[in-house]
Amino acid sequence: MELVRVGTLGLLAEGGGLSFGILLLYLFHIKNERLIGMLFGGTSGLMLAMICFDILPEALEKGRIDLVFVGIIIGVLLGTLLDDFVPEIQTRLGKKNSPLSKMGLILAVGIALHNLPEGFALGTISNVDNESIFHFTLILALHSVPEGIALSIPFKQGGMQLSKMLFIAMGLGICMGIGAVGGFVLSSMSENLVSTGLGIAAGIILYIICEELLPESKKIWNGRMTTIATILGMMLGLLLLY
Repeated sequence: MELVRVGTLGLLAEGGGLSFGILLLYLFHIKNERLIGMLFGGTSGLMLAMICFDILPEALEKGRIDLVFVGIIIGVLLGTLLDDFVPEIQTRLGKKNSPLSKMGLILAVGIALHNLPEGFALGTISNVDNESIFHFTLILALHSVPEGIALSIPFKQGGMQLSKMLFIAMGLGICMGIGAVGGFVLSSMSENLVSTGLGIAAGIILYIICEELLPESKKIWNGRMTTIATILGMMLGLLLLY
């Protein structure tokens, strides 16, 4: 029963956040690069706050800082491995699809690959306490909104129907649900695996933030407001965790 709850939370967090972002773009025609860059920066700050003020403190409370460090290193290595998959997928997709479809599919694959470790973090946290899993689910959902906007831009320009985009969002939500179930199962095996699992989750998400989200926010809009949005995101994360 607990597995179903954790998997459903992952599905709803990602699927709901992506769907909301897609609906925003389709209904309000959001194209302002400054706003999209700020959204990416703000969600980066939210996730940094969750890592620094919730996930890592919970892991360190178990008294095994060595396992936390090992977990972080493993998480970063997994993040680099995930990055290595993307160019290969880009090459294969580029041979068979139009430019707009290729861009949308590459984004979707990248989000799917990132959803697995983020889901793993959610599943691991669910073994700590209910308040933490609620906070992290909310932050993941908010983090998915700008991803939904970015994902829907090339598909909308390529003429894809809204219903198909929402179907893709739910599919990506399933990826996070699978990761959440995996994280829950592994961290349930022993207390030490909880510390290591939280460290792995922190390492992967920190890598994603530093390698993907923050550079992407600056690429979209390289201005002060993107940086300010990141700081405001961290402050909002603190309020959510307080």
